[in-house]
Amino acid sequence: MNASQIAMTKPTVHVLCSPDVPEKAFWQLLYGMEEEGIPCETWTKMEGDALSMAWEGAQASRLGVGVGMDGQDAVLHVSKFDFGQPLFRIPVRSAGQVRILGANAARLVKKLPLKPLEGR
Repeated sequence: MNASQIAMTKPTVHVLCSPDVPEKAFWQLLYGMEEEGIPCETWTKMEGDALSMAWEGAQASRLGVGVGMDGQDAVLHVSKFDFGQPLFRIPVRSAGQVRILGANAARLVKKLPLKPLEGR
């Protein structure tokens, strides 16, 4: 197995974002996951909303956790949940809440209690 194959099979949280995600929100999400020590991979998607991107990420992730972000919302989805039934959906304008969302994505993987988060 070469290095690129190893990288492709590494268990990570998948983060899919549209190009209009505020840069501050994007980085806060990643900082939240980094603080919990869980790796992620990020992709930019030209089409789709936060919910569909989160669902796609969760289905593709070996860890079963995906985050989708667009210019309005950040969504945390788990592969075992039905489409349209995310764990959290919050506005991206609240950088502090987005950071907690990132931490909670990592905490799901670690099976730790989730941090309180405003929103659904």
